Amino acid sequence: MAKLAKKVPLVMLLLETSNKINRDRIKGILRYERLYGPWRLHIVEGKRFEQPVCDVESLGVCGILSGTTLTEFLPTVMQCSVPTVFFDAQEPSQEASHSKLMKYSTVTCDNHSVGRFGAGYFQKKGFHNFAYVHDIWSSPWSKGREEGFCEQLTKGEETCSVYRVSSKTVRNDWSKEQKELAEWLKALPKPVAILAASDARGRRILDTCEWADICVPEDVVVLGIDNDELICSSTNPPMSSILRDTEGCGYRAAELLGHLMRGQSRKKETVLYGPIEVVERLSTESLQFSDWLAVKAVEFIRINSGIGMGVADVVRRLGVSRRLVEMRFRQATGHSIHDEIQNARLTLVCRLLRETNLHIGEITEQCGFMSDSYLGLVFRQTHQMSMSQYRRKSRNDK
Repeated sequence: MAKLAKKVPLVMLLLETSNKINRDRIKGILRYERLYGPWRLHIVEGKRFEQPVCDVESLGVCGILSGTTLTEFLPTVMQCSVPTVFFDAQEPSQEASHSKLMKYSTVTCDNHSVGRFGAGYFQKKGFHNFAYVHDIWSSPWSKGREEGFCEQLTKGEETCSVYRVSSKTVRNDWSKEQKELAEWLKALPKPVAILAASDARGRRILDTCEWADICVPEDVVVLGIDNDELICSSTNPPMSSILRDTEGCGYRAAELLGHLMRGQSRKKETVLYGPIEVVERLSTESLQFSDWLAVKAVEFIRINSGIGMGVADVVRRLGVSRRLVEMRFRQATGHSIHDEIQNARLTLVCRLLRETNLHIGEITEQCGFMSDSYLGLVFRQTHQMSMSQYRRKSRNDK
């Protein structure tokens, strides 16, 4: 029979909220608490001006949910007798403090599954060249993702190139590593599909491709892990990413802790969670043609869709005759350069309607259309509704 609580339990969360993964975990914890609480939550982030917690039990803490990155707090947690569940405590580590975590219940990522998921995604898109980029430490979780990625590729008799930071000197200096990474990227057979150990590493890959004049996604496609919107939306181009079930991870950890606090369970449990889906953005968009003129034209149009650009600007950028460009572009894509420019502009129009309060006149000018009435006509022909109707619908759908 479950223990009856005399007062609302105080649960301590040892999680850095600046981390997107931990924010997702907290969402899952709150979802469980709403259903099976109430709990009082005390969040410890390890921030500079935060008061340290030296005696957990004197605070009346009934349970602890903890990550493993706030290492200064781990001895305090492990010395108390409060029910505790860790995130990612089963990761192998040489550190003594981490090895002691193995006795606790844990909810941890199935990193092999994440790697296999990324490989399967690329295989379905028809790629034949693959690569994996580790985090700068080649951490155990990163190695797990590499192993899963390569295992899945081996099933299809395909191989994978792997990038690791070569030395401590390179690890401690991004300007040095970027040169090393650029040389590795240039040497890969193209087109190549790259899985990054994390979104942060994916951003480094995309930055390096831009710096080294390597075309994305024409020559290199990049897939991150964790779907951190702040990172993925700020790269050029925006980065696709594997969304892991980190919110579900928080829920399951809270569930394990709830059972421990109520005396419904005493044994150590290990719960694995994995990937949910790939959130696709432009970094993995595969063009269905190989003509280099068409590829370069599409890239130029995408970069300049928010500027008043015409066919003549595209031709000038490519440095060949207009007749040749237009002929090869239509053969490769099935439509004209003008149509491609128009589609890019309309995509931007839709984004501005959804995400801003700009007046129609401002949108018309920003997207390079001749007049409000012409844009209105083109928009209605394409979307079967007016721009005002589209804006209202997109906001009602949120």
